[in-house]
Amino acid sequence: MNAASLKRTALAAVRSAGVFELTARTRWRSSRLLILGYHGVSLADEHEWDPALFITPATLDARLQALRRSGAAVLPLGEAVERLYAGTLPARAVALTFDDGYYDFRRLAWPLLKTYGVPATVYLTTYYCEDNRPVPGITLSYMLWKARERPVRITALPGFPGTLALADAGTRANVVKAFAIFADESRLSADDKDALLRQLARELGFDYDRFHAERILHVMRPEDARALAADGADIQLHTHRHRVPRDATLFRREIEDNRLRIESFTGRPATHFCFPSGEWHREALSWLPALNVKSAATCKPGIASRSSERLLLPRFLDHSRVSQAEFEAWVSGVGHAIRRR
Repeated sequence: MNAASLKRTALAAVRSAGVFELTARTRWRSSRLLILGYHGVSLADEHEWDPALFITPATLDARLQALRRSGAAVLPLGEAVERLYAGTLPARAVALTFDDGYYDFRRLAWPLLKTYGVPATVYLTTYYCEDNRPVPGITLSYMLWKARERPVRITALPGFPGTLALADAGTRANVVKAFAIFADESRLSADDKDALLRQLARELGFDYDRFHAERILHVMRPEDARALAADGADIQLHTHRHRVPRDATLFRREIEDNRLRIESFTGRPATHFCFPSGEWHREALSWLPALNVKSAATCKPGIASRSSERLLLPRFLDHSRVSQAEFEAWVSGVGHAIRRR
């Protein structure tokens, strides 16, 4: 039995013994907020390509069922953060967040969330929201994975003579890295990157036009954000270009460019922030208050307490490699306690 199987078996035994329920009823859990973090919900097979980022609609449905069964109080993020620090959280408090703002949130996640009456926050990065086309780096990674069953020749990028065996994940990662370096050194525009992706797609035998039409790995469009906001979804800050500059002026520009677009889409204030890819630095923590940011989420695993920094809130990132028992352990508080030990 491997480590993952042992972990699932142990958690199932702990759950059966009633430990999840006992922990969920404690004052310790009642004073804490579990912020769940998600990325994408698969329109096709994205969860097979990157199970650490994507889940299936069926998995999301199972998570929402578990929240309902557990009696979790799922709160809007802004309310949850304020009540955390005011000490007025309800028992088993949870908030749901989705990073980046992929189109699949509107298509698949939001209808499920509405069915269960669950609020959610989308941290939306806006560059590819306006310039709506596949996000280059992850798109190339997905294309290479789709072509992994056969050897290919890549001539559109320098440095890859001969035939490549794309079944090897390391080889695929090297191609993606070479693409990023080439695009940066050549100062490729968004149009140039898209044209290069199309050229690579032809070499890989990948149907780029169909992929584009199905909006896989696309950030939602402005009209998607408007419709979601009108329907009750919360859209918040994730930088315009999905990066966290160390220069104060550039950092401010990222937040202001992001906020300008989000507030024009939603008509509501954007004052909550999530660090892209969980990347943060101490200087940013001194800049955010001046930019009217009330909270900032990270990718650090944990349950937030009143001692948590408002601008470094921990989350539990849920994905396809998380078992149902592990998910339920975190909702109860057991998952956090086990990780600390």
